[in-house]
Amino acid sequence: AVVSTQSTGVSAIQPTGEPHLGNYLGALQHWITLQHSHKNCVFGIADNHVFTSKITAKEVRQNTIAQAAILLALGLNPDRAILYKHSAVPQHTALAWLLSTAATSGLMTRLRSLPQYKEKSQQYDNLALLTYPVLMSADILLYQGTHIPVGEDQNIHIEFCNSIGQAFNRIYRTQVFQPVEQLLTASPRVKSLANPALKMSKSYGKPAGVIGLLDSDDVIQKKVKKAVTDSLGPITVDQNLRPGVYNLLSLYSAVSELPWSKVCETFVTGNVVQLKSELAECLIEKFGPVRDNALQLIKDKEYVEGVLNSGAEKAQEIAERNLDNIHRIVGLK
Repeated sequence: AVVSTQSTGVSAIQPTGEPHLGNYLGALQHWITLQHSHKNCVFGIADNHVFTSKITAKEVRQNTIAQAAILLALGLNPDRAILYKHSAVPQHTALAWLLSTAATSGLMTRLRSLPQYKEKSQQYDNLALLTYPVLMSADILLYQGTHIPVGEDQNIHIEFCNSIGQAFNRIYRTQVFQPVEQLLTASPRVKSLANPALKMSKSYGKPAGVIGLLDSDDVIQKKVKKAVTDSLGPITVDQNLRPGVYNLLSLYSAVSELPWSKVCETFVTGNVVQLKSELAECLIEKFGPVRDNALQLIKDKEYVEGVLNSGAEKAQEIAERNLDNIHRIVGLK
């Protein structure tokens, strides 16, 4: 999509663990490019959201620093984009409460069909697990977001955000919330190395199927070597018959940024062992320096916290202004 220089890119990632290749190809690489295409970018560490599942205070603190460090190592520039943690800006939860008053029974029924609720409701039992999409909508609408770089699996959340924003507008006869647009990358849904029928995810599936952005070179090589393929001989391109091979070709194309036609020309009729070897080398070449830089930044906790605190000040300035306007609309000011 063509993004206007006047638009506002808004997105966030939860500090529930190490970001992985699926996060990068599905969304994070868009964060890096958007900061250069226009001046309004607000990217958050969504620490308010982690409490829908079991996590310790120590893990929240450590994961927050690690997430921020990895984003900086990937090339996020705090001089071009706001990077902050949501909990430092209380207007997020304040707006979520006001939006919840616009959530009709129809919208609430839809909440039970959302992916995170389905995935976690068997293991965890809390109200936040059901209502987190309201907070997620507030995370976006608080900054008048227009373009949201997230993975394909977040489509239903973007639809919910637009629905609750328009419901609020109808109740208060305003146009304060405009529809937001989901921005997808060329690889919106990355598949697991261990099971190409599933997405690459830290939430479920085997750890062997996930390439973490902090994985060592040896770990990357082992995971790629063990990636599920088949025994059908020389490489052919058939997503239905050979999903594992197709997945590796897709990953190579995405990571190397080579056209699909060139990747097919290079590997078709070749052997899977060669493809796995070259994919591992490609991953190591691209993400090895990112990992090394991120690990150094994690050690420099004071610097990373300084970036987050500075970003929170900038985010709060925007949030206060927009929430004040919303408070006037509803009569609180």
